[in-house]
Amino acid sequence: MAKPKFSLRQTWQTAVGPYRDLFPYLKPYWWRFFLALFFGALYGMASGLLPLVMRYVNARIFPQGSHLSDLSGAGGPDISAVVVVCAAIPFIFLVRSLCDYLNAYYMAWVSLRVLTDLRCKLFEHLLRHSLEFFNRERAGLLISRVANDTMVAQNALTSISSDVIKQPLTIICALYALIHLDWKFTLISLVLFPLCMVPIIVYGKKVRSQGKKEEANASSMMTVLQETFAGIRVIKAFAREERENANFRKITQQQFRHSMKVRKAIEVVGPMVEAVAAAGVGLALFYVWTTHLSAAKFLALLAGIFMLYDPVKKLSRIHLTMQKCFTATSNIFEIMHREPSIQDLPGAVALGRSAGDIRLENVTFRYRPELPPAVQQLNLHIEPGKYYALVGSSGAGKSTILSLLLRFYDPNEGAVLLDGRDLRTIRQHSLRDQIGIVTQDTFLFHDTILNNIRYGRLDATEAEIIEAAKQAYAHEFILAQPNGYETVIGDKGCLLSGGQQQRLSIARALLKNAPVLLLDEAMSALDSEAEREIQAAFERLAEGRTVIAIAHRLSTVLKADQIVVMHQGQVREIGTHSELVHCSMLYRRLYELQFNVQTEELAGVA
Repeated sequence: MAKPKFSLRQTWQTAVGPYRDLFPYLKPYWWRFFLALFFGALYGMASGLLPLVMRYVNARIFPQGSHLSDLSGAGGPDISAVVVVCAAIPFIFLVRSLCDYLNAYYMAWVSLRVLTDLRCKLFEHLLRHSLEFFNRERAGLLISRVANDTMVAQNALTSISSDVIKQPLTIICALYALIHLDWKFTLISLVLFPLCMVPIIVYGKKVRSQGKKEEANASSMMTVLQETFAGIRVIKAFAREERENANFRKITQQQFRHSMKVRKAIEVVGPMVEAVAAAGVGLALFYVWTTHLSAAKFLALLAGIFMLYDPVKKLSRIHLTMQKCFTATSNIFEIMHREPSIQDLPGAVALGRSAGDIRLENVTFRYRPELPPAVQQLNLHIEPGKYYALVGSSGAGKSTILSLLLRFYDPNEGAVLLDGRDLRTIRQHSLRDQIGIVTQDTFLFHDTILNNIRYGRLDATEAEIIEAAKQAYAHEFILAQPNGYETVIGDKGCLLSGGQQQRLSIARALLKNAPVLLLDEAMSALDSEAEREIQAAFERLAEGRTVIAIAHRLSTVLKADQIVVMHQGQVREIGTHSELVHCSMLYRRLYELQFNVQTEELAGVA
C-alpha cells in the first residue's frame, strides 16, 4: 500500500510544483494581488445575490403580476419610493461593474509585473550558465522560453487566480439565492449539472497533450528564425531562400494544426456546457408551468440561472487553460532549477590587479565525457609580462587553453593558476576583469561605434574611447562614417568591413587595459598595411602585460618571446623562433605549412 501512496504524492508534487514556484514572484505585490481578489470576491457576491435584489424589486413593482405596488400603504404610490426601488437594480449592476473593473485592473498590474520579473530572472539565470549549456541548447528554444513561455506562465498565476476566486463565489451566492427563492426549481434546473464535468475531463487531457506539441513548435519556430537571421549571408550566398521558406512554412503549418486542436478542445467545452444548461432551463420551465409560479419570482429565478451560466462556463475553461500553462511553467522552471556548471566556490575572492603569472598544472579537459581529451596532462608556465605564441595544427588544444584561462570551462583534472591562485577560488567576474580578448570572429552589437568600444570598460570617458580607437588605428575610418562615433553599425557590425570590425574589437580590448591579453587570430582580417599598424599598437599594449596569442601569421610568431608548440593536446616544445626552427621538426613543418615559408628560406628568416 505504501508504494501507491508515494506515487500519488509524487504525482501531486509534480503537478503543483511549477505553480508553487511561481508564487514567490507575487510576494512584492501581495497587497495589490489581494486587492484584486477582494474586488473579485465583491463582484462574485454582487452577481450571485442579484436574483434576491430582483425578487425584492419585482415583488413591489409587480405585486399581482400586473399592477404597481401601493408602496405608501394608503393614498397612492409614493414616487420617491418607487424611484429608490427601481434604482436598486442599476445600483447593484454599477457596484458589480466597478468591482469587475478594479479586479481586472489590479490583476493586470500584478500580472504584467510578475511577467517582467519572471523574464528578467530567467534571463539573468541564463546568463549565469556556462558555455557548455549554450553549446548544448538551441538559441531559438531559449528565446522562446524567455519570450513566450513566461507570458503563458503568468496567466496560470494571475488570470486563473482571479477566476478561481470570482467565479466560484458567484456560483455559491447564486445557488444560495436560488435555493432561498425556490429549492425545488433549483434542484430541477441543476439536475444535469454533473454532466458538465464530462467534457472538462475528456478535453483537458487533449489540451495538455496538444499544448506540449504547440509549445515545442513555437520553440522550433524561434530556432528557425534565429538561425535564419544569424546566417542570412550564407543563405543568400548559396541561394537557399526557398529551402528556408519551405522549412518555415512546414513548422508554421504544424503550429497551426496543433494550435487549432488546442483551441477546438477549449472552445468545444462552452457549447457543450450550454447545451446541458439549456436542457436544465427546459426542465425548469416545465416546473414553472406545473406550479404556476408568479412572474416576479420566475424572473428572479431565471436571472439566477443565467448568473450561474457565465461563471460555470469560465470555470470549465480554467482546467483546460491550466493544462496548457502547465507545460510552459514546467519548461521555465526546468531551466531555473538547473544550476550552472561553472560557479564561484564558497569563499571565492576578488582579485586586485593581477601580475599576469599563469600556470597550467597537469590539466586534462574533455568537452564531453564521450570525447577524447582536448588537452591531456598539460603543463605550461606563462611568465608575467611576456608574449607567448601558441602554434599547432587544428585540434591541438590552443583555443581550449584560452577557454580554460577565461574559466568558460573547468579542467576535469589538474588546475589553472593565476598568480599562484586556482581560478576556481577567484570570482568569475573578477577573473575576467583581468583578461582582455580579441578573437578571430569579432562580435559587435547593433549599436553605435562609441558604445561598442565602451563595452570594454563601461565607465570610460569619451576621450579614453577616442584614444583607444587611435591606438587601434580605427579613429580615421570612424570619423569617415556618416555620424562618426555615433554611427550605428548594424547587426554584428555588418555595415563595416571585416578589418574595420576587427579594429573596433581591438580598440575595445585596448580600452579594457587588462594585465592579461588573449589574441585568438586577432589580425586575421587585416591587410598587410593595417597589420603593421596594429602590430605596432600591440607592441605598445604588450609592455608590462602577459600576452597569449594563437598564431597563424608570421608576424605573430616572430614577435613572440616564447613559442609554445602543441600537438594532440600536449605541449611538445617551447622556445624562441630561432631555437625552434633549427631544433624542432614539428615546428619546422608547422612553420612551412601555416606560414607558407619554404625550408630554404628558414635560415634567412631566423
